[in-house]
Amino acid sequence: MPPPAPPPTKRPPKPPRGVSAPKSQPAGPVVTPTLQMRSGVFQPPRVVLNAVEGWGKTSCGAYAPKPAVIMARGETGYDTLLGVGRVPYVDATVVETWPALLALLDELLLQEKLPYETLVFDALGGIERLCHEEVCRRDFKGLWDDKGFLAYHKGYDVAVTDWIQFLARLEKLSGKGLAILLLGHTLVKPHRNPEGEDFDRYVCSVHPKTWNSTHQWADAVLFGSFLQVVDDSGTRKRGIGGYDRIINCTRRDLFDAKNRYGMPDEIEIPDDPAVIWSTIYGHIRQEA
Repeated sequence: MPPPAPPPTKRPPKPPRGVSAPKSQPAGPVVTPTLQMRSGVFQPPRVVLNAVEGWGKTSCGAYAPKPAVIMARGETGYDTLLGVGRVPYVDATVVETWPALLALLDELLLQEKLPYETLVFDALGGIERLCHEEVCRRDFKGLWDDKGFLAYHKGYDVAVTDWIQFLARLEKLSGKGLAILLLGHTLVKPHRNPEGEDFDRYVCSVHPKTWNSTHQWADAVLFGSFLQVVDDSGTRKRGIGGYDRIINCTRRDLFDAKNRYGMPDEIEIPDDPAVIWSTIYGHIRQEA
């Protein structure tokens, strides 16, 4: 009687589309980490600034210390403000594709000494669009429909990996001494409330998966708006505010926010674009 056939070899499961299989690590000695007191060294801030239209997001970035402004395709805020003399001349560029953006960041990482102190991205929604376009081209044959990028929302799942690689580059640039300022447009969306009635809230105009990764990565997520004043003395309520700028640093039902710096819940912003960033930074360093 012939010997029994050996059991079939099980192949490891294939990784999801768009995700590379993990490379095997060579065997070697394991270095045990040492627990010790950490030194308190201030790190350049990584800030997301979401704000309503016309609040002054782009001006905030343009007046930051030694900024470089990176605009996504279709963003014209800085050029428009520069054309009417409302922002200073600074180094700026427009990125048309996701590979071009990553190549620019890689080039900055190769420079031994950078001439900038702040890297400004205008704006998150446009940067995310470049990422999604590249993922759609690379992994879904350029199809956006339910047979491609949007099939079971797989495109967004794949794109998160690419987005995290983008954040990893920003992390390395922060390690070279650059402050990172990500500007975000806002929109109003209904919020599903598991504890009661649903309500509307301001959200950043990116996909929730993109936002979750960015929110976790950032040191501070700030929401800029105008102080609302309502006159209810008549038969109908009238909004009579909307001139004074404020920044919210703590999450509320109306908007998302966070800060690791112990900033106050709300910061009043002077009516001068040139001091928006310095006002924020003063609270970050507890200098206010």
